[in-house]
Amino acid sequence: MTSLSNNIKWVALSKAIQIALQLISLTVLTRLLSPDQYGLMAMATVVTNFTLILRDLGTAAAIIQRNELDQSIKSTVFWLNIIMGLSISILIVFTSPVIASLFNEQGLVPVLMWMAMSFPIASLGTVQQALLERESHFRTVASIDIFASSIGLLVALVMAYQNFGVYSLVGQTLTFCGVSTLLLWCSAHWRPSFIFATEQLHQLLGFSGNLTAFNLINYFSRNADAMIIGHYFTAAVLGAYSLAYRVMLFPLQSLTFVVSRSLYPLMSRKQDQPTEVKAMYLRVVTLVASITAPMMAGLAVLREPFTIIVFGMQWSLLPSILLWLAPTGFIQSIVSTSGTVCMANGKTKLLMRLGMFSSLLFVTAFLIGAQFDVQTLAMLYLIANVINALPAMYFTMQTIKGNLSELAKCLLAPLTCSIIMTFALLVTINCTSQMNDLNYHAVFLGHIILGVLVYGISYRLLFFRQMCQLLPEKLARWLHLI
Repeated sequence: MTSLSNNIKWVALSKAIQIALQLISLTVLTRLLSPDQYGLMAMATVVTNFTLILRDLGTAAAIIQRNELDQSIKSTVFWLNIIMGLSISILIVFTSPVIASLFNEQGLVPVLMWMAMSFPIASLGTVQQALLERESHFRTVASIDIFASSIGLLVALVMAYQNFGVYSLVGQTLTFCGVSTLLLWCSAHWRPSFIFATEQLHQLLGFSGNLTAFNLINYFSRNADAMIIGHYFTAAVLGAYSLAYRVMLFPLQSLTFVVSRSLYPLMSRKQDQPTEVKAMYLRVVTLVASITAPMMAGLAVLREPFTIIVFGMQWSLLPSILLWLAPTGFIQSIVSTSGTVCMANGKTKLLMRLGMFSSLLFVTAFLIGAQFDVQTLAMLYLIANVINALPAMYFTMQTIKGNLSELAKCLLAPLTCSIIMTFALLVTINCTSQMNDLNYHAVFLGHIILGVLVYGISYRLLFFRQMCQLLPEKLARWLHLI
């Protein structure tokens, strides 16, 4: 468990600093660049995000998952990544005029051509990073990510002040890729040989091919709602839904990214020890649920003042969508951990099938909901997530020799305490709504503090042992004294 805690600490630190750098980039660069320049980069990102799925064909995950690695496997994966990176780069360059015409923006062509260079550069360091993560050297990986992100932001700011426009964002991406690849080569002592073993490649593609298929299915599934809403509703409705989805997804993506990246190499190394893997997984699920359950419950209850204070009165449609997307976010935070279990145990074919099932459910929910209104669509999306969670978590628990009742026991504490918190907030909101002379912002902050206190105290009183298992040892000892 110490190794898991150490992994989580360094991945979380890296993610937190990168988020902070993104906020600095957003607040400073938006003052230096025009909306149309940001729009060009957003168009280019749509293309590059899609091609990122195909870049390594899941081979980096395969390296981390395999019990045994030799020089021929590592070298084969390295050269495959170089080939894929160059191929995608060439493909983007030659198709950039077509892509630009689809977006009706010819200025996109040179941006895409420059962005295409990031793929072969990043491919040079894919195996090195996978090998570091395989050995849980997350302190090294985190340090590289933080340094490369900082240098990339510095380059972007300098270029923006020198009036390079959208190319300051391109420079940021290329700098990050170049610096991180260089540091990965300096940190990982392995070097490739001139070997390309097709037999070894076929073994890897059985794992990575299904993983790539899952990522493609997941990509289209997660973008289907925007395409369907954009077709059936107005741009304003799509804007409100997209913002609600981002509010729900951003903290969950950050949390699940940290947990999944930290857990995956450890579970891969211990895949022959199901008892230890199950204990590790259940502890992680409890931790995730203990954070996301109160967060999403609070968002659902305080959705109206949150929207007004953070985004303004013009987003009047947002609260009614958040009512349904908030519980959806909690479910997705739990289900998203199933991918790590399937990958660590080499069951990417199962993962692909689960992805196909969830995509069918979600797209069906979107199409039916689009016949009514966006609130109905969000409600049906929640129902589809509930239905999808049952088989996803059943097969996940089966993979680690567990069952759904064990999972339910892990979720009991965070769900019970979140319900108590929700009830306390609703009662308080009902009381304060009668007092018109109260400061709106102060009341909202007071509700947040109350929610945190009620949740923490109820967890301490009702599920003390479980709380101590989740907290660091020093903090757990301190709680015993309270």
